[in-house]
Amino acid sequence: MTVWLMSVLGTGILGAVINHLTAGTRMHGAVRTACVYAFVLAVIFPVPMIISGNYDALSCDYGDSAYDEDIADVTDEAYFALAAEALDAELAAHGYDTSSVVEGTVYADKATVTRVVVTLYGEFADSSSEIVRVGALVSEYFGTDISAVYVYVGKDKE
Repeated sequence: MTVWLMSVLGTGILGAVINHLTAGTRMHGAVRTACVYAFVLAVIFPVPMIISGNYDALSCDYGDSAYDEDIADVTDEAYFALAAEALDAELAAHGYDTSSVVEGTVYADKATVTRVVVTLYGEFADSSSEIVRVGALVSEYFGTDISAVYVYVGKDKE
């Protein structure tokens, strides 16, 4: 019923605004007739559903929508896999050969990175300073605390 009321109100308001905007023009009569027809259609549109007893189609309540945890997990994993690829590309731009794993949560339109594991490949004269530098780059890239970033030096990239 809510959908029907909103469509009737919306059609009426839109028709009144358009009617007011075209007042005094040659098209006013045609526009007014079109607005009246649209309003009548909005009013009588739900009649077949009411006659058939399908009241659910007239409501904004879509019942109990099941939230599938497995789909959300797969979507989150795919998002963070792409984030890891983007991070590897960013680190490659800084001259590092890496493989990364990004973990986190996605809620609505906000993704929060909770843990990043980066494996550095190559030979380094001072691996501890490289670990600190890469950790800072990752922290800055994701806008996360550096305590959530783990950087390791690997032997050979597979």
